[in-house]
Amino acid sequence: MPTSRPRRNLARTVAVLAAGALLPLPATQLPAKPLPATTSAAAARDQRQVGPATRRPGAATVTNFTSRNWSGYFTTNAAHTTDSRSVHARWIQPKVTCPENKDAWVVSWVGMDGWWNDVVEQGGSSARCVNGVPRYALWWEMFPHNDIQLANPIKPGDLIDATVTYEAAAKKFRIVVKDQSTGQTLIQVQPCYPEMGGCPRVNAEVITETPLGGNAGDGVFFLPNYGAVRYDLVSVTDTRGHVGSLDNAHWDLGHVNQVSPTSGVTKQTALPLGPRGASFNTVWVHE
Repeated sequence: MPTSRPRRNLARTVAVLAAGALLPLPATQLPAKPLPATTSAAAARDQRQVGPATRRPGAATVTNFTSRNWSGYFTTNAAHTTDSRSVHARWIQPKVTCPENKDAWVVSWVGMDGWWNDVVEQGGSSARCVNGVPRYALWWEMFPHNDIQLANPIKPGDLIDATVTYEAAAKKFRIVVKDQSTGQTLIQVQPCYPEMGGCPRVNAEVITETPLGGNAGDGVFFLPNYGAVRYDLVSVTDTRGHVGSLDNAHWDLGHVNQVSPTSGVTKQTALPLGPRGASFNTVWVHE
């Protein structure tokens, strides 16, 4: 597992995309408390394999893992080489319950890279507890080039649709996160930055994550109680243009539960895939 590298002190962009223009959020919608110096939806940390790989009939090989900050599923090829072009999922933003007097944060996202390397290209929705009050927003990040970039405010119950695509001709990533309930859309077209190791796209994933930067004991935030989040219409496109669900036989599959490496406490789990391999739930277990 690569070690964490020094982070750049970058200004954070907070903006909404409206009527084709990038407009600043009203001051009343900005977080009441500044983000910590390092606040990232990072590559997976402290990955551990749990048992041997198994195969679903006619589908992908599935291997169970744990991680300090991730819960969900990722696809990869057997050699862990460049294989991903696009990933998509849809979910309903859950309402969270904030723990008392603790910094808590949970993000849901789709993206590429982050399991076999230390870079991620990603976008999704966020629920952060600020002074005990949850604040919800869309966001994007090119890790480790920048930290979480908060954008359009959203509400619990909103339907979120997210896609990250690598556009080979332009050599850029298109991150599109839509709030289908309000019509707000976050669009970012980003290059692969020099510190991102060539953005190899060795895996694609759909993840519920506790960001790095908090004080929960493992260098992450506490996990607010979000109940469960169901990801639907999950699809992955590989570099050959093949489109399939998570358990498609064209790739291997990783299943990840979030477990503290210091205490051994399970924070959240990813339940088994739905019958067509295109849906699953992650479930809150412990803050």
